[in-house]
Amino acid sequence: MKDQRAAAQSIQDGRAAEGFAEQLRTLRRAVGDPSFRKMAARSGRISHTTLHEAAAGTRFPSWETTREFVRACEADEAQWRRRWEAAQGPVTDQAGGQADPASDDAASVPEEQVEDPPAEDGVAGTRRRRLPWLNAAAVVLVVAVAAVLGVTVRGHSAADDSGTPSAAPSSAASPSAFSDSLIPGDASKFVADVTIPDGTQVKVNAQFDKVWALANVGKVDWHNRFLVRMDPAADGAGCRTPDRVPIGDTPPGEQVMIRVRVTAPSRPGKCWVSWKMVDETGREYFPTRRPVYFMVTVTA
Repeated sequence: MKDQRAAAQSIQDGRAAEGFAEQLRTLRRAVGDPSFRKMAARSGRISHTTLHEAAAGTRFPSWETTREFVRACEADEAQWRRRWEAAQGPVTDQAGGQADPASDDAASVPEEQVEDPPAEDGVAGTRRRRLPWLNAAAVVLVVAVAAVLGVTVRGHSAADDSGTPSAAPSSAASPSAFSDSLIPGDASKFVADVTIPDGTQVKVNAQFDKVWALANVGKVDWHNRFLVRMDPAADGAGCRTPDRVPIGDTPPGEQVMIRVRVTAPSRPGKCWVSWKMVDETGREYFPTRRPVYFMVTVTA
């Protein structure tokens, strides 16, 4: 019986993974079917191989993988979180009750992998059973994490959709508030696409200036910084740009306009280029933050 239940569960898990993968593939097609390399560049946090595996449906993706897939497609994270949970179905514990879906996230280790588009809201998913020892381990881990967070997170700033921390509730900034930056106390916030909004149509071989506005919302002066192109320099199939462009000196609390000259490719299609802030040697100031980018539609 145990072997039969295990086989049945394996089949259910496989169906859930494939069903969710089909939804991820649908999402990807809806935004122009970008390559996985381009999606990885947009994310800045996950490899193209992991994204490809998620869309292949070989296994049900973690939320971390799904989130980066969704971000790369500029979709609604909250909605896809609900779909991701629905695609798995409720998890039952040893007593037969429904377990808290969030406990899976707390007990799982983040991994880079590709996930398929979440099922539409209301679509029933398959149930996944956890072993008793895993339930116990999850409880222990959740308690341990809660204890650590109770000491270290107090006063930590939250991140907005652009990945930039917002002000912490307390009057004094926490020492860990900017822990993901190269320089303690440094922080950047995306303000606006000043020119060429995403999806703008341009002619083949056309030249245009893309301008972003960024704000220095930290405590560190910006000096001798650059935006560097994340994906390889374009061939005839992509937009041609400099490898990097300078960022003007910007004190805390000020905004800066960053301009890059772009030449559209010689063939119609989509063009997406992403950039991250670096120093003279190429070190990223915000290695875990999402890049800024531009996306245009090239027409004949």
